[in-house]
Amino acid sequence: MVEGTYIFKTNKSKSLSALRRYMKGADEDILEESYQHTRATLDEAPFPSPQVVKEGLDMLSLQYPQAKQTEASLIIDPSFMKRIDDSGFIRALYKK
Repeated sequence: MVEGTYIFKTNKSKSLSALRRYMKGADEDILEESYQHTRATLDEAPFPSPQVVKEGLDMLSLQYPQAKQTEASLIIDPSFMKRIDDSGFIRALYKK
């Protein structure tokens, strides 16, 4: 995921090509706007977000009410991303 984010953020033509493939029929203005918005919102180090997981659990609880009782922080583990980040891998990737 880290490398995919790097490619998306640093290789616009490749990214637009992928968007074009999955957004069939979208005109170039829509593709450009989608690229710019997505690029701005992607974090270089994508740590899991308890808030995003909580929102997902809230949506899931519409079909499975027990999901509402699940604490988001209990089902995410930021240690993997922390190890990658602490290793310097991400900083080195963006320094290329």
